[in-house]
Amino acid sequence: MIKQKSFNPGTKVTIFFMFFSILFFFLGLWQIERGQNKQEVIDLFDSSIKAKPSALNEESHKWQRVYVNGSFDESQQILIDNVIYRGRVGFKVFTPLSIQNEARLLLVDRGWIAKGSLREDIPDISIGNSFNELSGLLVQPELGFVLSDDLISKLWPKISQTQSLDYLAKAYKVELYPFILVAEPTYKDSLTYMEVIPTNMLPVKHYGYALQWFTMFLVLCGMYIYFGLKNKTYEK
Repeated sequence: MIKQKSFNPGTKVTIFFMFFSILFFFLGLWQIERGQNKQEVIDLFDSSIKAKPSALNEESHKWQRVYVNGSFDESQQILIDNVIYRGRVGFKVFTPLSIQNEARLLLVDRGWIAKGSLREDIPDISIGNSFNELSGLLVQPELGFVLSDDLISKLWPKISQTQSLDYLAKAYKVELYPFILVAEPTYKDSLTYMEVIPTNMLPVKHYGYALQWFTMFLVLCGMYIYFGLKNKTYEK
């Protein structure tokens, strides 16, 4: 009399296995793809910041170093609220720059400044000279996570809960450039410079998540085989 095992996991277990194994496998592939995309962003960013600045023009693109000449309007500045720098809460200061023979305004990120002791205190964000020559990096901040639709205050200088140009543009009567220029720390009226970070998650983090999904996929495969062999025995 010989006992033989037959692979018979059952219909319900098979459906469960097929659904979750495909899900885990494709989630792993998705994380790898995201990691590759992040690496491309980092490579583009690294090459851009090493290049010499060129004049701002219609062909200028995200992460490009450019230089501009223009006049600041310190009466229409925007303070980006709740920006943390070295453990302290403060503002990023965005100042509109009017470029000669150009109808659009360019928002310039002049850097970070600490908040006062009271929330209603506005720090000194005045500019020494309205006409300026400066260089910097072009960025396109995303909306990010917000809890309210009321993102920008009414009075100047306005306080904003987002850096997204889609919302900041609503504060001005003229069109804005589709980028924000992060002024380099060598600019004489710059505030505390905050290093530009091209992505909030490094590729290795995505690859780590991919490994977790593939590990779950392999564990599920092992459990499926185990229960399939254990489920039924018969005698011969």
